[in-house]
Amino acid sequence: MAHDQSTWEQLLAKRAEWAQSQPSLSAELKAMGREAIKDIRGTVHETFFGKPEHASELGSPLCPTPQAVTQDLGTVYGTYQSMLDAYASRGAEQQHQKENER
Repeated sequence: MAHDQSTWEQLLAKRAEWAQSQPSLSAELKAMGREAIKDIRGTVHETFFGKPEHASELGSPLCPTPQAVTQDLGTVYGTYQSMLDAYASRGAEQQHQKENER
């Protein structure tokens, strides 16, 4: 019976590990909602104006940047997050240098 218990515990531990690596459910629902709204707007626009709606600008309310989506999903971690942090700090340093030159 002890062997069955340890196998069961191993299965539960593996499931918990898998669940941690999955994206945030709220982020997935937000993305689905954005896509539904865009589809409805596109259909209405094409019905009334005869042509598809132009693409939204990244960063607008219903069109977040890829970075914002990735962070919202909770899939940014480890070396990728450190790379993003390094780029952000370099950009801040360059901005600071430009301001000092003026």
